[in-house]
Amino acid sequence: MAARQKRDYAKEASQRLQLTDDEELLLEQNLATFDEVLTRDPNILKLSTIDENLPANSPYRKSETDVLEIFVRINREGTPLSRSDLIFSMLKLNWKESAEGLPEFVDAINQGNSFDLDTDFVVRCLFAVSDLGGRLDLDLLRNRRNMVALQANFAKCRDAIRATVDFVRRECRCDSSGLLGSSNVLVPFVYYFFHLPKHDVPNDQVNDVRTAVYLLGLAQPFTRYSESRISTFLRSHLQPLASQGNRKFPLHAAIDRIRRWEKVQSLNDLAQSNVHLTLHLIQGLSGAHVQYKRNTPEVDHIFPRSELRKRKVDEDLINDLANFWILTQGKNRNKSNRKPSDFFADVTSRQLKDALIDPELLDYRQYQEFIGARRAAMIERLGTLLGVSDTDLTG
Repeated sequence: MAARQKRDYAKEASQRLQLTDDEELLLEQNLATFDEVLTRDPNILKLSTIDENLPANSPYRKSETDVLEIFVRINREGTPLSRSDLIFSMLKLNWKESAEGLPEFVDAINQGNSFDLDTDFVVRCLFAVSDLGGRLDLDLLRNRRNMVALQANFAKCRDAIRATVDFVRRECRCDSSGLLGSSNVLVPFVYYFFHLPKHDVPNDQVNDVRTAVYLLGLAQPFTRYSESRISTFLRSHLQPLASQGNRKFPLHAAIDRIRRWEKVQSLNDLAQSNVHLTLHLIQGLSGAHVQYKRNTPEVDHIFPRSELRKRKVDEDLINDLANFWILTQGKNRNKSNRKPSDFFADVTSRQLKDALIDPELLDYRQYQEFIGARRAAMIERLGTLLGVSDTDLTG
């Protein structure tokens, strides 16, 4: 800014912020400090001009790729950008169409559902279906052959993601990747759909794929050590089947990995691993975003926690899975610590049945009986929904 511009800017800012005389003086001092530091101090910003002394037509001048390499190296020293951001930058440089194709696809795939998928997820899926593993390894993009593979697989990968989202919504009655713990849960399924003719699950595999979605969503093995675990699952179980043209989904391998990685030995263990998903499955809820804030689903104590504590009930029993259900925010805030028998008095028998709540046991004197009966009913329904038993999980 020229001197007059600086003065006008300071005056406009003072009026807009309604500054006092002292504050206006402080603003002028701050602006003068910025001016001194940013324009006159030779040590504040280091400037390097790349190829400053080389003519424009010199073959030794740096290319766009070289400039991006410098950009990547600098950013990898700190944390201003995620790896997917850096990878997307390299994709855009080497594959111009991705600059528009990826963002447009991300916007489109999130229409009409609550999966909230992002560029990171799409790039991870693209790496997976290109047999580059589940890790977003920037160095892999320095190999031109890998870049060509990503470009060649992009359209088919998009269709596989679409097919996966449709399957999870239609067959699993789930509308949220957050409910599954993470969108990473979907990566192996995108790989599976990618290798299916027309991305269509064979009829004899629908149940196994549905069960695998539920199991991996409940146990959440891909929310920890996600990159190494996804890579292991792809390499050890999905790639061999795909290379043989086998359309079977490796459900038993998924169960084995869950058992080993997450130490799951029973349906009870599964139910406790992801309480939100368990409750949504029990009550037949999809996890979709709501339009009205007061309809936001919340996990609620059926028997109020404060009252149970007054009665010296053990904390583990207070927070037992069987004392939880999903209630809308509006009703939950109005419920407070009312007696369960009073609150549930006008709840329909259909709602109680769906939530596996026995109105005959809504008495503090029968709390332990209520917990035992409802937990058993919840585990039984979960087993029916998943199509597995404790025997399947113990191997």
